[in-house]
Amino acid sequence: MTERHSTVKPYQTALPAGFENLRYGVVVRPPHYRWNGEHFTCDRLAHVDTSALKTLPYDAKAVVEGNFVGVVASSIENARDAAKRLVLSWQPHDPLSATPTQQARVNEESRQTQAHKTTGIADVEGGQAERYERDYGWPSRMRWGETEGWVVAESRNDRLEVWTQTSTPQALRQDLSTLTALDADHIALYTSEEAERHVASGLGRHCGDDAAVDAALMARALGHPVAVWLDAQYNVDVKALGQAQRLSLSAVFGEGDHIERYRYRQAHASGEVAAVGLFLSGRTLVPGVLTDTEKPLYSPYTFQNAHLSAHTGRPSGQPLNDTLLGIQQTFARESFLDEVAHARGQDPLVLRLHYLDDVRGREIIESVAKRADWQVNTPSRIASSDVLQGRGLAYAQLPDRQQRLESGVRSAWIADVEVNRITGSVQLTRLVVGQDSGVEVDTARLQHTLQARVLGEARPLLGSEPAFDEWGDGSLEAKKELPLVRRQSSLERQVVTPNEASSVLPVPLEDTEFSPGVAVIANALFDATGIRFRQPPFTANRVRQALQEQDLEASQGRDSLFLPRKSKAPRRQWLAAAAFMTVAGSAAMAWPWKGAIAPVSRPAANLYSAETIERGRLVAAAGDCAACHTASGGAVNTGGHAFETPFGTLYSTNITPDEATGIGNWSYAAFERAMRHGIGRDGRHLYPAFPYTAFAKTSESDLQALYAYLMAQPAVSAPAPQNNLSFPFNVRALMAPWNALYHDPKPFQPDPAQSELYNRGAYLAEGLGHCSACHSPRNAMGAEKDGKYYFAGAIVDGWEAPALNTLSKSPVGWSESSLYDYLRHGESALHGVASGPMAPVVAGLSELPEYDVRAIAHYVAQQMEAPSGDTEAQQVDAQQRLAVAAVSPSGMEEGERLFEGACAACHLDNGLPSFTRARTSLALNTNLYSDRPDNVIQSILGGVHADTVPGVGNMPGFADSFSDTQVATLATYLRARFAPDAPPWQQLEQRVAAIRQPHHNNTHSSL
Repeated sequence: MTERHSTVKPYQTALPAGFENLRYGVVVRPPHYRWNGEHFTCDRLAHVDTSALKTLPYDAKAVVEGNFVGVVASSIENARDAAKRLVLSWQPHDPLSATPTQQARVNEESRQTQAHKTTGIADVEGGQAERYERDYGWPSRMRWGETEGWVVAESRNDRLEVWTQTSTPQALRQDLSTLTALDADHIALYTSEEAERHVASGLGRHCGDDAAVDAALMARALGHPVAVWLDAQYNVDVKALGQAQRLSLSAVFGEGDHIERYRYRQAHASGEVAAVGLFLSGRTLVPGVLTDTEKPLYSPYTFQNAHLSAHTGRPSGQPLNDTLLGIQQTFARESFLDEVAHARGQDPLVLRLHYLDDVRGREIIESVAKRADWQVNTPSRIASSDVLQGRGLAYAQLPDRQQRLESGVRSAWIADVEVNRITGSVQLTRLVVGQDSGVEVDTARLQHTLQARVLGEARPLLGSEPAFDEWGDGSLEAKKELPLVRRQSSLERQVVTPNEASSVLPVPLEDTEFSPGVAVIANALFDATGIRFRQPPFTANRVRQALQEQDLEASQGRDSLFLPRKSKAPRRQWLAAAAFMTVAGSAAMAWPWKGAIAPVSRPAANLYSAETIERGRLVAAAGDCAACHTASGGAVNTGGHAFETPFGTLYSTNITPDEATGIGNWSYAAFERAMRHGIGRDGRHLYPAFPYTAFAKTSESDLQALYAYLMAQPAVSAPAPQNNLSFPFNVRALMAPWNALYHDPKPFQPDPAQSELYNRGAYLAEGLGHCSACHSPRNAMGAEKDGKYYFAGAIVDGWEAPALNTLSKSPVGWSESSLYDYLRHGESALHGVASGPMAPVVAGLSELPEYDVRAIAHYVAQQMEAPSGDTEAQQVDAQQRLAVAAVSPSGMEEGERLFEGACAACHLDNGLPSFTRARTSLALNTNLYSDRPDNVIQSILGGVHADTVPGVGNMPGFADSFSDTQVATLATYLRARFAPDAPPWQQLEQRVAAIRQPHHNNTHSSL
């Protein structure tokens, strides 16, 4: 059967406003669970303690079935917080608990896999024959989903309705039927109009199906409709479910350069894996022992002594997806033939024609090749650019509905692709298709469809995936500029009757055989990169990592595709070598004199693609380069910004591509050394005021993109001012031992125990964002303190960077949603606006994708142990503080007069309209609760200029109006009135006098 004719009803962008008693659910997966190719294994839930849920100020319930755990509450934030309070005990999975048959099959798979790993692409079998064998795979889930969105299930009156995004509605309906024991005609699926065009792509499942089963399981258990939020965090299911299908192929060449034996082995008759919730709850149908009965398959080629087979064993009632199987078989076969042809130095087209007896098929391939101007051995790399070009060929012939091969559809495709070496993205630039059945192929429309499905917005094969250095979250649509907490209220329900004409989804290109689509891109990718991808999806992250590994292997003098076998060195020799390298590495780092890297001519303006430069722009925004490398009133990135340190004054340098005063004559190697090791092109050590200690964590792709972006900017001549550092800190060579002690140049490594969102946030916060450079205190040598001091707060340029951990002095605790609002929009309702040095940071973050800012907020919230959303207790606390602050303290008449004359018009609500009123009360201002008065004094003297926050007026500075005594009196009053439970600040006049000094006065800064 095919997925094309499944009926799925559309709904508008979102849902829940029309549901009665709608609840929001989250799931808690076991610490370890996986699909191993034959059966599902996971840790066993031994005990659940839900007593903590009873103490919460909101209603929350746990749903536990087997090893499935879900938590449902009145909001998604409450559900997430409640889930953190569950006490779960898991018993690790014991692999010995598998049945003897299962264990035997696992052992056999391991033996075969190891054999395939040790058998090369061109091993010699006997004296004359050459044997080629390869395994190809197909994932259980192509990706986590198409776009972020709600998945809702409602169960009532023996009927289940599910609103979701799915590309395999037939498989999802089968899972829901298994879960609920309802007939398929009692299950209604709805999909959004945005996702509608992605339905029935035939390329495989994504986690929209898993979220749908999660929602349905909780809705059935509680009797209420339940909404689940589908986003990149479902990528854990993608990884856990792994490979759904393994396809093994081999060919033996004999005398006369002819294939004597050909084998195709398909591990499973069906390449689909049920939803995770089914496995965890124990509802999934358990397959019987897979027998060795073979099922004959089809191939358009004629080989001597050919054998094609697949297991027939599969879960009872699980339908075969002929469309998916056809694509899988074509992908493996056409990739294998292409791989063999390249290994033997043959034209892939000629090799196919040699074994294709079908006259019509030969004519189609030759016609397509002529139209595409097929040529072999054409250069694939563009030496002067970051873009690689490649071309691929694929052919398919599948039987008709009566399983007759001769009357089936024949289809030949040739595709041209461009691969960005830095970003890993792939673009389909040309597609030539020939087909001998159905209507005449509209090649332009097919190319558009393939671009949309595979390469464009709907990118199940080549789109981005969640990764710590992937820009955006891998969803298919542009993100809405709204935090998660604001989205749920925008959902509304649209009822669509089953008889409406629009209920049947359009079938784009239903007469076009789509089977060659995956193989042709895989082959074109190999032609472009020299790297063989044997399992989709071909995400930008996978392509980028493979290219980086290839470059590394090439730099080490190794073959990037097939590494020669190496003899094993004695263990003691290996340990001695490792010890020597460790000592040598430390000595090299501590050596104070580094060699200069030869200057180069400024890279040509067209050397890098627009895509790479755009990625570099985002990297620069995340690193806030312009904020530090732009002096007040100066041109962007021309340097001259002064940094006051305990050791003297440092000035930022010109990072425009001017060859005389900037970095225009820096090669990428020189740039990379500066970013990772803090050593300039001329060999001089840089000072860590330039936070290379954080930038070192940046991925290679992001550094390359940043270099491309900076080199594409206008060159401006601007010599940097001379630093004014005291001895011995003006001796740059002393940075060598400092680096040996305090600097780790290794790139960021994600924590496998954490979510994709957390790792993305950690990468941005710890690396490019260099948050700890300001928010962590430093030791006597100027190095950041770690451990319990990480994010514990510090003083930078006369401003206090507040603690971002559990030591935060915020009067009302932060939440993840408040952090997001503050970082994204420059304002939080319970905390105020971003000012001081944070204002340009927020301005830079506004350039980033919404997902990236949310990732930073998530990471910081974890350091603070903050809840997901503002809790009811926080709201009550805020209201109480506002009530107390409404009354002026007694005995402080002078401070009150200053406040009434300079501050009250904006900072008190007198009931009159005002365009300049501060939206957040000073009673919620963190600065007034700090142990140090610095930020309050800075704001009084220099003002607050929140130009980056729409609708917020600027506060003027009073440095020229107030004396030191008046500033101290006003600060004392503000502390007493708006932070009455905090002790008074001491020696305020002396501190005001110190901060008023010119090098600390930020009167003219843009805050």
